[in-house]
Amino acid sequence: MARRKNIQRRREILNNTFRLIRANGFDHVSLQMIAENSGISKSLLQSYYPHKARLMTDIVRNLFNTMWDQVEQNYHAVKKNPFTRVDAMIFTIATLGMTDKGLDRVIAEAFTDQTSLDNWSRMLDEWMKSHEAFSEYSNYQEIRTGIAFIVTGVGRLYRDRDKHGLGAEQMADYATSSLMYSFLHADPAEIAAVLEEGHGIIDDSNIGEVHHAIDTMFDEGKVIYS
Repeated sequence: MARRKNIQRRREILNNTFRLIRANGFDHVSLQMIAENSGISKSLLQSYYPHKARLMTDIVRNLFNTMWDQVEQNYHAVKKNPFTRVDAMIFTIATLGMTDKGLDRVIAEAFTDQTSLDNWSRMLDEWMKSHEAFSEYSNYQEIRTGIAFIVTGVGRLYRDRDKHGLGAEQMADYATSSLMYSFLHADPAEIAAVLEEGHGIIDDSNIGEVHHAIDTMFDEGKVIYS
């Protein structure tokens, strides 16, 4: 009973924090604001989340998993390529951030704040291991390094997208191509095939459905990642 109550409270805290950051931006949300919106004391909040960085990490982890699940639903190939998933995933992240000011605040924080960026890179690494996302490749260490590299690169492209006139698909293709060419030493034909398949997932995607999945990711009955 106590464990269920703790999970429910964590769910409420994450949901309230997510909505506050979407409305106000990370820097303008305090632990006191989160506690008040969650109907608990600040000290009780800090027994779950001692600082905002940990809250942000859990929010991004849930956001990432929710979007990844949505990408998977639209990837119908018998043999699935992890780099195709990366391409579609980056496109989904960028599209949501570019069309929703609230999500842009969350995504921009994850991409540009160094603490959030370090936490996100670590989270991605943990996720790749637990899901064996690149298990078929022998040079897994190079791929890990490449993922860390493109997270930083995509963050810069995302932040400066207006200056460079970049769209979501261009950002996704640049990042995926760089990862495959520089760290996997893939040939141009292999890269082109991955990007084409990624575009197929993108064409099949319904951003409205992805958006709804994100809006409800902390609802009762949904898996909470922490």
